[in-house]
Amino acid sequence: MDSSTARRERARHRRTDALGILTTLGLTERWRPLGTPVLVGSVALDLVVEPDIDLEISSETPSAAQGFAALTPCAGLPGVRRLRFTNALDLDDKGLYWRLDYEDHTDRTWQIDMWWLPHDHPGPRAADLVGPLRDALTDETRDAILAVKEGAAEQGDPLPGVWVYQAVLEHAVRSYPEYLAWRARTPTGGLTSWRPAASRRQ
Repeated sequence: MDSSTARRERARHRRTDALGILTTLGLTERWRPLGTPVLVGSVALDLVVEPDIDLEISSETPSAAQGFAALTPCAGLPGVRRLRFTNALDLDDKGLYWRLDYEDHTDRTWQIDMWWLPHDHPGPRAADLVGPLRDALTDETRDAILAVKEGAAEQGDPLPGVWVYQAVLEHAVRSYPEYLAWRARTPTGGLTSWRPAASRRQ
């Protein structure tokens, strides 16, 4: 059976790759004049399995035109294969969304998700989950999360991280088969404002 040390080492290497891509594309610097960019998701938590990078940007008034002006130059950079946009300001997500697909030197495609949200966004926000999760995670639960995610990746089953975190931290899930059993009896569709119980404070 794979060791926890090996899983963590793989996650660290993936995180290093992700941070290098952010630097190569200059995404934080591109967003900073428009709002406050925050690295969220698995890269922020050092729990990277799938080639995904998530940024959340906050400002007074998101602007599709300004967002395109900042990101369109990326289309000419080596490795950038696709740039997509969704205006979800009047939908449940209540924000502007860009997805950038980047092919690295190993021909692996990274999906970079960027949500631009207004300051008065009602939530949930991924940025609000990073701190509580960092406080709640232990070496054991980190390893369990990586085990679940890697098991899912082997089966081609990309999982929304927030549900894996909830299953591991609050329901003692420790493997991908256990996660599948938990998911079968748990609604996991739509948005969720879940936070780790130990950190759920107002």
